[in-house]
Amino acid sequence: MRKNKHGFLLVVIILFVFCSLNLPQPLTPMAYNSAPASGKVSKDFSADKAYEHILHLSEKIGPRPAGSPNETKAAQYLYYMLEQYGWKVREQPFSKIVGNANPLKPEHKIQVINSQNIIAELPGASPETILLGAHYDSADVSTPGAIDNASGVGVLLEIARILGQEKHQKSYQIVFFGAEENGLVGSQYFTAQSDLSAIQWMLNLDMVGTPLEIDIAGKTSAPPELVDKVVTLARQEQIPFHISRDFAVMTRDGSQGGASDFSPFLDQSIPALGLGIAGRAEGYYHRPEDRIERVTLQSLDTVGKFIPKLIESVEVTGSGQKTWDSYYLPFQLGSFVVIIPTLGLRILFILTIFFTVFSVSRSFRDQKPFIQGNLKEYVLIGVGIPGAAFLASFLSGAGEALWQLLKGRVYLWQAYPGVFLTLRVILVLCALLIFLKLLRSLPQPKGGKLYWLIGVLTLTLLTIILGLYRIDLAFPFLFWLLCFNLFLYYPSIILLFIGPYFIYKTHWELLNSQQWPSFYETIHLYPVLFIVLYGLLFIPVLLGALYILEKGKRPWEQMLKRLLIPALLVGVGCVLGTGLIPNYSRANPQPITVQKVWTESEGVILRVSSTDTLPKSLLKELDSQETKVGEDKKVLELPIPSEKAPLQANVSVTDTGERLLNFKMAMKYGRDPYLVRIKLESKKPFKIQEMDDFVPIAKLPKKIALEGKERDGSYALLLERTPPHQGTIQWKIAAEGIVKCSIEVVFADQTPRYSINLPHISPDYKEVYQDVFEF
Repeated sequence: MRKNKHGFLLVVIILFVFCSLNLPQPLTPMAYNSAPASGKVSKDFSADKAYEHILHLSEKIGPRPAGSPNETKAAQYLYYMLEQYGWKVREQPFSKIVGNANPLKPEHKIQVINSQNIIAELPGASPETILLGAHYDSADVSTPGAIDNASGVGVLLEIARILGQEKHQKSYQIVFFGAEENGLVGSQYFTAQSDLSAIQWMLNLDMVGTPLEIDIAGKTSAPPELVDKVVTLARQEQIPFHISRDFAVMTRDGSQGGASDFSPFLDQSIPALGLGIAGRAEGYYHRPEDRIERVTLQSLDTVGKFIPKLIESVEVTGSGQKTWDSYYLPFQLGSFVVIIPTLGLRILFILTIFFTVFSVSRSFRDQKPFIQGNLKEYVLIGVGIPGAAFLASFLSGAGEALWQLLKGRVYLWQAYPGVFLTLRVILVLCALLIFLKLLRSLPQPKGGKLYWLIGVLTLTLLTIILGLYRIDLAFPFLFWLLCFNLFLYYPSIILLFIGPYFIYKTHWELLNSQQWPSFYETIHLYPVLFIVLYGLLFIPVLLGALYILEKGKRPWEQMLKRLLIPALLVGVGCVLGTGLIPNYSRANPQPITVQKVWTESEGVILRVSSTDTLPKSLLKELDSQETKVGEDKKVLELPIPSEKAPLQANVSVTDTGERLLNFKMAMKYGRDPYLVRIKLESKKPFKIQEMDDFVPIAKLPKKIALEGKERDGSYALLLERTPPHQGTIQWKIAAEGIVKCSIEVVFADQTPRYSINLPHISPDYKEVYQDVFEF
C-alpha cells in the first residue's frame, strides 16, 4: 500500500511539472525567428558619445518636467541631433486633460498636460518598421533626471547615429516621448493619433543600467515569444537580467496599465517590451540626486551594444496589430526563463481540482468519522484558529507601531527594507508558534482530519473563484492547494512551508521593485484591511500545522513545547530590534521639501516639510523665536527677509444672479512659472459652467466633470496646468454657497539662497506663490 501511495504522488507531481514546463506555445498570427546577430552594428556603439548626450540633457539643460521651457530645449536638441544623423524628424505637440489616477489620493483632480513627442523616421527598403522609444522629460522642476531618463535618451541617440550610417532592409522609427512622468501621456497620445499598421514591434528604454529589467507589464503583457527571444540573447551575451512576473500579473487588466511607454503599444495590440534597471530604486529616484554621477560608462556600453544585436536578431513576421497569449506566467531560474502558457495553467487547474476531489472523497471513505468529540471542543477551536490568525497578523506590526510612537516617525523601513521585512516575518513565525501551543492546550477534536478538510475546502473555494475570474491570479493558491492535498498522504512540515511559496515570492518581488514604497504606504493607509487579509492567509497555515501536530503526535508536540520560550524571546527581540534599524541612510535619505513661499497674509516665509517627521538636527538648526513647528513636526515655517514676489494676482468676482459668479483672475508673472494649481472648495455643490483655455473644455473627456466632488462633508475640485500659462483666467461658476479659491504657483529654484546640508537628508528646493480668496 505504501508503494502504491508514493507511486501515485510521484505521478501527480510529474504531471504537474510536465504540464508546467513542456506544453507548447499556443498558435498566434505572429512568428518570431531568431537570426544570428552579426555584431557589425553593435561594435560601433560609443558609450562616450551616449554619455555626452546624457550630460547635456541632465546638467546643461537640467530638469525637464512636462511643458517646461527646459523640456522644450531638450526637444529642440533631440530634433537637431536626429537631423544631423540623417533621420526625417517631426514634432507631435499635444495638450491632454487627465484625471486623478492615484487611488491612494482620491481627490477630484484635473490636469492639463502640454508637451510634444519628437518622431524620427529612417525609411528602409521595406515599410515594416521597428520602433524604438524613450521618454525625455524628468519628474520635477528640481530633478535633473540623469538616470531617469536621460540615460535612455542618450543611448538611443547613439543608436540613431549608428543606424543612420547605412541603408537597411527594414524601416526604423525613433520616438522620444514627452510627459511620461505625468502618466505615459506622450506615448498614449502617439498610439492614439498615429498609424501603427507598419510597426512590427516596439522596444522602450527607461533608465539604463544592469542588472537589466526586462519589463513585460501592461494591461496586456508582452508576447511570450518576444520575451523568450530577448531572454535568449541576454543569456548568450551573459548580461544579468530579471523579469518581474508578479508585477506583470498585478498590472494585467488594470486601469493604469504598465509603468513605462511601451505599455500603450501593448494596449493597441502591438508587440512591445521595455528595458530598464532591475531592483528597488535607491533614494535618488525622482529626486535632485539623480545626477550625471549616477551614470556609468560600463552600463551604457553593455546596454548600448545589446540593443543593436537585439533588433538585428529578432524577426517578427507581419506588422500592425496582433494577438497572443496574454495570461502566461514566466518563471525565472537563474539565466533561464520557463513560460507556462494559459493552456498549461488551465490544465494544471483542472488536474489540481480533480486531485482535490479525489483526496476529499478518499478521506470520506476512511472509516474514522470527521467529527469526534463534543460541541464545546469545536466551538473553542472554531473561534481560536481565526482569532490566533488575526492576532498574529496584528502583532506582525507591533515592533513598527511601538517604534513609530517612541521615535515619532512614520516610516521606519526606508533605509533597509529587507532587514525590516525579515524581522517582521520572524515575528509572525514566533507569534504563530506561540498561538499553536495555546491552541494545542485547548480540548482537541480527535483525529485531526477536520483541520485538513476545512483547509483544503477553503483553498479550493478561493482557487476556483480566482480561476474563474483570471487563471494567472489563481496560480499561487493552486500550488498551495496541491501542497495541502499532499498533507493527506504525507503530513510534512516541509509541505506546510512550501505551500504559500508563490505568495512569499510575490512579496519578495515587491520588495525588490520600484512599487515597494507605494505598496507599503498602502498598508499604512489601510491597516485594518491588511490585518484581515493576512489573517485570512494565516488560517490555512494554522490548520495545516494543527493537522501535522495531530498526525505526528509526540516528536512535533515536544518540539513545539521546546520552542515556546525561544519563540517568545526571539519575538520580543524582534520588536526591540526594530528600533535599532536606521530610518534613513546615505543611499536612501529622507526627502524634504524646502519652499520659499510668498503669501498675502504672512509675507515671505521659508517652509520646510516632509511626509515624515522632520529630523531633530534640522529642527535644532532652524530653531528661533519666530520658528513655527506643526504639531506633528512635519512642517516648519520661518519668516525670511522680504523679496519681490514672482507674480502679482488680482481677482475680481461679479454676481450675475441665479447663483452664477463671473470669476476673473489677472496674473502678472515676473518669470516663467512651472505649475499653476487652483483649488475650489465649498460646503455646498458647485460647477464650472464656462471656462477659458486654462482647461480646454473641448478636450475634456466625457467621464471628467468640472464640478466639486463631495468628500468628508465638503465639495472640492483641483485644477492644474503645465506651461504655457495665460496672464488672465476667466470662469463662470454656478455655486449654492461660499466658494473658497486657493491659488498656488510653483517656480523652479535652481540657485537657492537658503540651503540645508545635513546627513541623510535630500532637500528639494522650490519657490511658491500662494493666495486664498472667498466669494
